[in-house]
Amino acid sequence: MTAVMAAVMAAVMRWAGLFVITGVGCARHVGELELADIKRDDLVVTVDVAGDLAAVDSTDVKPPVIPEASNFKISWLAPEGSEVVAGAPIVTFDSSDLDRNLEGLQSQAAEWRTQIDRMRQQATLTHRAEELSMLEQEASVQRATRLAGAPPDLVAPLAQRSNELDEHQAKAELELARKRTDYDRRSRAAELQSLVNVQATVAHQIEQLRQSTTRLALTSPRAGTVVYPGNYAGENKKIGDTVYSSDVVVQIVVLGAMIGNGHVDEADLARIAVHEPVALRVDALPDVGLHGTVASIASSVQPSDTGASNVVRLQVAIEATTTCALRPGMRFRGQVETQRIPSVIQIPAEAVFVTPEGPVAYRETTGGLERVRLSLGHRSTETFEVTAGLSPGDRVSRVSPEQEAR
Repeated sequence: MTAVMAAVMAAVMRWAGLFVITGVGCARHVGELELADIKRDDLVVTVDVAGDLAAVDSTDVKPPVIPEASNFKISWLAPEGSEVVAGAPIVTFDSSDLDRNLEGLQSQAAEWRTQIDRMRQQATLTHRAEELSMLEQEASVQRATRLAGAPPDLVAPLAQRSNELDEHQAKAELELARKRTDYDRRSRAAELQSLVNVQATVAHQIEQLRQSTTRLALTSPRAGTVVYPGNYAGENKKIGDTVYSSDVVVQIVVLGAMIGNGHVDEADLARIAVHEPVALRVDALPDVGLHGTVASIASSVQPSDTGASNVVRLQVAIEATTTCALRPGMRFRGQVETQRIPSVIQIPAEAVFVTPEGPVAYRETTGGLERVRLSLGHRSTETFEVTAGLSPGDRVSRVSPEQEAR
């Protein structure tokens, strides 16, 4: 037995094991036979694919980047599925935290203004006192200068020398007072300017917070349909949720074109190729059939979401449809058509039974059921190609009479 035949036999075993149980149950109805018609038709070989839909033309809407806030609480959302125009409101975030910060900064700004006003008043009083002191010292210098400048014949030499020393001391004290006053004034001016700078910084922060508060109401960047994207667990954002700047809160999409972000088992990687046709159905719309082609195949293998096996990601270009309203995030299942073999004789998989001599079928005859050995070729998920043993028009039992007899 070749390796190909062994694989076919293993597949038959799996199918037979599944459907023989059903056949036995049906065989309990006396006189009933479950018969299948043998037909000639194209055999379509497929690979199962699953995934979710995504919009081809979509714009993500994220929270604003605000230095004063690391996360945001959603207080309002535009209804999902609603049509919006550019500039229409779509998301509003709670401003409570920013409002509290703003109140705190405004309180600080008021305190700084009070300190600055008090310092300016004190500086004015000190300046007047310094001017009065300088006038007094200048008057002292003038008196000392007049005494030191008296005619020598009117003043004793010793008194003259004392007057000159007094003049020198008065001038030195005046110069020192001027320097001290100038230093004190510059020091007060620097301290006042420091407070003014702090007040200006706080005022700038207040203005930034006010602007940030207005940015908490987001508007649509374009016309389209509002869609709530799901997270890794399939949950959508809702009012009251906390989000971060990197999170996508809503998407504004154009629903006319969709792609499928799907995956296949890594064992099927060698069987699929770009541009192969795909037929799929959306879980939410099981009666609607969709068609597309494989647009791209990932170059690496990844663990599946369930962790049961590795998968290969691929994208499916889906043909536009007007028969239903598709939404991003909808789950789908389907088949990638990897091969189409034209005009072959086919038998349902559940009508093939495994015996030590190989696969057999039970063909209807005028005298009952006849056991027929089969030669099988290609297979799809539901049928086998019959290369020998049956002809179109034959009818075969889906139930083994040998198992029924038991």
